[in-house]
Amino acid sequence: MKKLFVLLLLFSGFTQADCEGTSCSNVYVDMLYARAYGDVSIGTSGTETGLTCSPKSDVYLRLLYSDVSSDLVYSTLLAAQMANKLVNIKVAADSTGECKVLYVKLARQ
Repeated sequence: MKKLFVLLLLFSGFTQADCEGTSCSNVYVDMLYARAYGDVSIGTSGTETGLTCSPKSDVYLRLLYSDVSSDLVYSTLLAAQMANKLVNIKVAADSTGECKVLYVKLARQ
């Protein structure tokens, strides 16, 4: 019984971190590439090719400056990157099929 309990404790701290379907769950923000003309490319610790939309250059999610509250999403991603915290990122395909960020979730860890 003790062995089972110890085994469960060891594996309870591990969370699955990857991108599939329409979200990247429990990923780190590895790279933020902000362009002057109004969009941000986001690289995560996950494998973006598992998403149903098409990541830019097979690795980047897009945040458009023209989107409502994009500054709030960007500041949340920047805070997560600076604090080395995990985030959840929800995406959808835009009109070209590229992955566009809808929202991010940053929880206390």
